[in-house]
Order: sequence, then structure tokens, then C-alpha cells
Amino acid sequence: MSNKKIEVISSDILKNKTLSDKKIYVIEGEVRVRKGVTLSIQDKVTILLVNGVFSKSVIRRSALIFAQGSTLSAKRVYIKACTGQHKPVKNADNGGVWFLGNYKDASKDKISVKVNRKNGLSRFTASSVTTHYLGRKDSYISAKTGRELDIGDDIDGFSVLGVSPEEWNIASVRTFYSADDGIDVTNSHIQLDRLEIRHPVEDGMNISSSRVEIHKSLLLDVTKTSDTDRDLFDLETDDGASFIELYSRCWVRLKGVFGDQVVLSSTEMPRPNVRDDNEVPYAFEGQLKKASLIYSIDND
Repeated sequence: MSNKKIEVISSDILKNKTLSDKKIYVIEGEVRVRKGVTLSIQDKVTILLVNGVFSKSVIRRSALIFAQGSTLSAKRVYIKACTGQHKPVKNADNGGVWFLGNYKDASKDKISVKVNRKNGLSRFTASSVTTHYLGRKDSYISAKTGRELDIGDDIDGFSVLGVSPEEWNIASVRTFYSADDGIDVTNSHIQLDRLEIRHPVEDGMNISSSRVEIHKSLLLDVTKTSDTDRDLFDLETDDGASFIELYSRCWVRLKGVFGDQVVLSSTEMPRPNVRDDNEVPYAFEGQLKKASLIYSIDND
């Protein structure tokens, strides 16, 4: 831990604010960047989310939520889990980071957005957002009894709800050790230069009725373990089809189980096993000469 000063943020951000690279910022409880507010973040700032229960939060955990109509202006940002004493920790028990747009209605984990054309668009700009140990698992081993405790639905570390291409200008997303899916995109259309996901507890990419374009590189390391139903791609179609577009010259590295009932259209990537409950490992590494498409039109 550096000798930088700690600044605790425990209430909503109601006016424009700049996070300085001279400090480390700690999110305690649910903190929302409100509509019409710009959060500017200097290069290489670290933000910590406190693990544990916060009863006043909608999701009962610390979370940084960019509300519909808010603005992020940043370069490289790092978001990590920490203890109540503000020490970084390799354990995910928080609400993660959320980006809410004004593109489509969307809802999950008690967080929702409804399109309102009277409101301005959200504006999310960063060269990269990197996260470590964000989200919450659906069960834990009790330190007292050694038994597994079911605590309810898990929470993704990085969530995008109802965001349009005009609202999204985050070039690179990297998520490490997410407690649920590496990234969850719901009812959105976003573009990324680079996406890197390593060792999530569950799926690599959970894409729900959304389109995700990846231009330069995609790395998904969801190495096969004894856990089942843990896939590289989980495409859901509740409100329409889901698409992942890999552009020509995109460098791709995939390691894990491909996913159930997913269609791969590619002249270069090997054909995956996508039967229900399939647990056959899949691997591919290389630069695509032609664009490829991973999609599901009507199968979850």
C-alpha cells in the first residue's frame, strides 16, 4: 500500500468532482454519480470498494454507480476490493462498478434504467478501466462452521445497462477475479478496442440482448475447473438477440468451455461444442484475418 492519502466517499456525488492521482479513494456503501454530474479521474487513480454488507445499499454492498445522464472523464483507472480498514484484499464481496445509459430499458440485481428522452445521454470516456476482485458470489464457506452459506443472487463485477455507442467511449476493459461474470452487458450496444477477462468465478462474458464490438484484442481466460456451467460466453435473448463482433485483425485468445447454444460464424476459429451442458474445453489463439461473429438469436 502506498503512502498516498485516503479519501473516503460514502454518499452520492452531486456536483462535478475530480479524483486526484495524489490520493486513493475508498467507496463505502452505494455511491452514485448523479445525472448531469461529471466525475473526472486523473491518470492511474486507484478506487477501492469496501467489502461486506451495507444495508442501506439497494444491493446491500458497496458499489460505484454511474447514473443515467452522468459523465466519466478518465484515462487509466483501477478499481479494487478492500477491507473495512481500507487495505486491498484478494476477495470479492462488493457491488462492483455500474454504467447506466439512456439507450434502452434495462434491469438486473435491483438496479434499473428507463429511457427518458428528456434526459441527456450518459458520457463514459476512459482509455482503460481495470478491476480486481469485484462483485459478490452467491455463497460462502462459513469461517465458523465450515459450511457453505447461500446468500442470494451473485453480483457481477462490471455491469453495463442500457448504454448506446454514443454514450460509450471506454477503449479497454480488463477484469480479474470477478465474483460472478467477468463483464455483464444488458440491453446495450458498446464498442471496445480491447477486452481482457481472467479467472471469473462464473462466465467470461454475459451478454443480454446486446451488441458488443471488439476491434483489436479479446482475451478470455476461463480455464476449465471442476465447476460446471462456467463458460466463455453466456448469451441471453430475453429482449432480443445478442451479438459479439470480432473485427478483422483482432487478436483473440480463448481458454475455457465455449458456451451452450451459441453460434460461431468464423472461417478461422475451430468449431466449438455448444450442446447443452457441454463441458468440453475450447482453446484458440491467433489474429483473425477476417471478422468473426458469436451470436444467439433465440436461445439462452
